[in-house]
Amino acid sequence: MIQFQRLRIFWMMVFCIMGSSRSLAESGAVLPWPKPTQVLRLWEGDAPGLVSPAKAEEIVNERIRNVSVPELWAYLPEKSEKKRTAILICPGGGYVLHSMGLHVGNVVQVFHDQEIVVFGLKYRTRYGANAVEEDAVADCARAVRMIRQHAEAWGISRIGVQGYSAGGNVALNLLGRFDSGKADAIEPVERFSSRPDFVALMCPWPNGKPIASYPVKADPPPIFIAAAEDDKVAPLSFAMDIADAVKRQGGQVKMFVVPDGGHAAFHYGVSKGAGAKWPDALFEMIRK
Repeated sequence: MIQFQRLRIFWMMVFCIMGSSRSLAESGAVLPWPKPTQVLRLWEGDAPGLVSPAKAEEIVNERIRNVSVPELWAYLPEKSEKKRTAILICPGGGYVLHSMGLHVGNVVQVFHDQEIVVFGLKYRTRYGANAVEEDAVADCARAVRMIRQHAEAWGISRIGVQGYSAGGNVALNLLGRFDSGKADAIEPVERFSSRPDFVALMCPWPNGKPIASYPVKADPPPIFIAAAEDDKVAPLSFAMDIADAVKRQGGQVKMFVVPDGGHAAFHYGVSKGAGAKWPDALFEMIRK
């Protein structure tokens, strides 16, 4: 009888964990995404460190799974005579999938109204036995370099990175990995800097690790952090730890904290609470 009870408790715990993971990866409204102006592969041939076999990429419920071929999706507004700011958005999805419609497509017009060029990052998710965090941050750094490489053609003067949940984890990793480029690199794109001019972390997810696992490099760019007090997936305490780590390295931080809304507090066009006002707070920081 005791053995049976132990097994029952064990399986209850397993199902709880599975349910939490599913909730993290699939929370939020189901939204389609607008067609990008351009789609560019980040890497020629296979992405570095490709692990075989790779599961076939698929779209389920407007979400992209099993990404092993990362891409940069460009949403280019009408041409302008003046140089503009660009933002590279890393969607969330627990490193399992991408909510491209919810986190990218849903805010394209909001940024375009402010004359900000939008890029969506289709970074590598878990598609097999790959080291997904390492893959994703490598894709993010590569995308920043690629935007800089095309900055003249696209009329871009500054590049920021925004990340939601797991995408925020990608952007957080970039704060410890950016560099100024390698002047002698064989690939021209690798000669450009991967340091963003600003970073926006939207309910940044710790992925089960403490802030000590995410060292921030010296001279970080200005950081915007949005967090909800009742977020159980990406706790406010972790957001505050990020802020402290950035400040210790001499960086500037703008916090945007709301009392409720949970992990979906900043889903623009879906959330009806105080978190829906995050664009105004972010634009204020960008303009400075």
